[in-house]
Amino acid sequence: MIPWRINPVSILAAAISLIGAFLPWWGFDVTGISINQVRRWTIWNPPRFNTQVPGGATVSWNFTISSVSVLVLVLVATALVVVGSLTLLRRYLLGGLVLSALAPVVYAVAINYVTMNYCLSPFCVSGPIGSESVSMVAGLSVSWGFQNGFYIFLTAVMVSIAGLIVNSRLGANLVPTGTLRTPVTTAATVLACSHCGSNLQAQSKFCPNCGQARTGPLRTE
Repeated sequence: MIPWRINPVSILAAAISLIGAFLPWWGFDVTGISINQVRRWTIWNPPRFNTQVPGGATVSWNFTISSVSVLVLVLVATALVVVGSLTLLRRYLLGGLVLSALAPVVYAVAINYVTMNYCLSPFCVSGPIGSESVSMVAGLSVSWGFQNGFYIFLTAVMVSIAGLIVNSRLGANLVPTGTLRTPVTTAATVLACSHCGSNLQAQSKFCPNCGQARTGPLRTE
């Protein structure tokens, strides 16, 4: 039995979460006859709206606060998972899993709050996911929702759960890598006289055949 020094599944979860952190989490698409606008935002680069538009500054502030908060949660969770992967200590992995699960929830709640209470000029959206046609412009439609970074991070949360399960096995008695068998001699061991080769009793000090003192080597049978 050779113990693993790290938890490879949890290391994979940490890597996936970092990849997701650098990809877009939310955005919208505006399409029409002469318009094709795509906007995507990551948690480290939140959207900034025109502060001259009513509510624009508040929307930008809410996006910034929520994105920074989620980014901190993601980084701390990833650090805990890495430490837990290297030490095989369950409490670090569990803490990382809790924070990882909390991060997308906080982001979804923040997006829902902003979209339900403010109008993202020049159109309004309702809820974190949806689509609608803009009545003011014929043929103009808007769709919005979570992007690949958000879903990749959710995948990292699932992998973290698997890593926690694997860690229980690794910490309990680790990973079997094969059995090494070493031959052991079980034959009886007797004393033999070094002079004539006759068998000696365990308590004999002299050979009963030739009278030599018992100095002979052990002989196995």
